Amino acid sequence: MRRNVFLLTLMVLVATFTFAPVIAQCSFTPVRIWKYPYCSNPVNDPDDIYWSKNPENTYTGEKYYWWITINVTAYTGLSNVRVYDRLGAELMIEGICIDTPKTDPYDFKFTYTPYERDGNVAVTGLASASGNLDKDGVTFGSEPFKFDIYWTGNSVKAHFQWNIGSMSVGQTRTIFLVVSTDTNPAGHQEYTSCGDYDLNSGATLKAIVDSTGKQFSAETDGIQIHVECPPC
Repeated sequence: MRRNVFLLTLMVLVATFTFAPVIAQCSFTPVRIWKYPYCSNPVNDPDDIYWSKNPENTYTGEKYYWWITINVTAYTGLSNVRVYDRLGAELMIEGICIDTPKTDPYDFKFTYTPYERDGNVAVTGLASASGNLDKDGVTFGSEPFKFDIYWTGNSVKAHFQWNIGSMSVGQTRTIFLVVSTDTNPAGHQEYTSCGDYDLNSGATLKAIVDSTGKQFSAETDGIQIHVECPPC
């Protein structure tokens, strides 16, 4: 009896060490998402007005622009691919470029009336749409570049949704989200105080894996900047 128990235990241990590496090798990531600042200083923009260069010193009371690259790559067939993100309360969306960064015009350009945190927004470019800076927001474009953007709270914080739809194996989708510092409700140029600020939260990707029918989620880190008070 003891001999049988010993042999059974030995067989379980052998099976564990034999099959565990195989199971680990079979796991894979069906899709990856990257988010990072796009940095450039082209000849036609020597003052770095449109292209984020992530200056070492960012000061209060100055208007700044940042280009945020969001890249999604599929390693298997996917459907209902969506990306969610949320901007900092001090920021506004200037435009969206598809695949290739362009300073003028953007593929989708945002115009606000009035140019504060209330009122409405018009989107022009590859598609035209308009809406209010509220929870209903504005929807424009078509998959794989369809966007839903809405605003919440007294600070009119922008919520961003990119609807990609289906993706095939090895396919990559890329956009450049262009944001700038807004004015606060009192009309003062952000940032109005020193400290660390989030350009946006971590982007969240959700997708259905075609081979399993299950939902997969992935997240990125947020992008943070440090704002200093102007030197005396």
